[in-house]
Amino acid sequence: MNEILVKIRFLLPTLPRAEKAIAGALAEHPEAVTYMTLAEIAKESGSSEASVIRFCKRMGYSGYSALQRDMGLALAEDGVSQTEELRVYDSDNMSEIMKKVYQSNVQTLTDTMALAGEQCEKALEALLKAKSIHFFGAGDAYAVCQLAYMKFKRLGIPCSAEGDVMLQMITASNMSKGDVAIAISYDGRSKNVVEALRIAKQMGGTTISITKKNRTPLLRYTDIKIFIAVNDLSFDREKVTRRIADQFIMDILYMGYMMYSGKNYKEQLKKTQIAIDGNKI
Repeated sequence: MNEILVKIRFLLPTLPRAEKAIAGALAEHPEAVTYMTLAEIAKESGSSEASVIRFCKRMGYSGYSALQRDMGLALAEDGVSQTEELRVYDSDNMSEIMKKVYQSNVQTLTDTMALAGEQCEKALEALLKAKSIHFFGAGDAYAVCQLAYMKFKRLGIPCSAEGDVMLQMITASNMSKGDVAIAISYDGRSKNVVEALRIAKQMGGTTISITKKNRTPLLRYTDIKIFIAVNDLSFDREKVTRRIADQFIMDILYMGYMMYSGKNYKEQLKKTQIAIDGNKI
């Protein structure tokens, strides 16, 4: 799926009614943009020309002709890729399950790249200036936080990833200007994560969120918003592989930190690896 369609489908749930009609029409028939005029696309979607222009500007374009041009180029280059919900069935063998998990993860990473690029740059800038880095998450999101904590800790960076709610609040309350808080929450509504970020921001810390939705309580206290996409395997109501995008973002930030910090971490990593190897049997 090309980047424009990913952004349209991401914005669609939170758009005003008129713009939602336009976005829905474009998502369903993206090829229509290449041959329809502004007046025609407005009529086809049951909206006004002004609404179409507002939607184009929300997408980052100066007007309809700019969106039309980029959509045409994207379709010519990539074709139209439809989002297909992948499901694992009782009848699937292991080879079929493997293929579906692979397809789900690849699509998730591809779509996330379309949404997160510019904000990752801003997040990296904040991390490079940080006195300390603190990760906040609950449930399976905490596993991503813990892995990120271990990686940055190996570089000798002051950081934390507390699993206990009370310790999360204590950590947030001790933050100050120059510290960075990173919250990971799929729907942005995890109560303790939202509260920890609120406190961190109140204390003067820079706050970063990694989340799927663009209208949630978490974003009220977020300075840098990194949105992920999830094209996930569904089993009953469980999003089986949804954390692949979170891990992808954290690995990008970790690699970026090592590359652009101006420090050579080879000796530091060697030292920590020797300590780890010394604990092996």
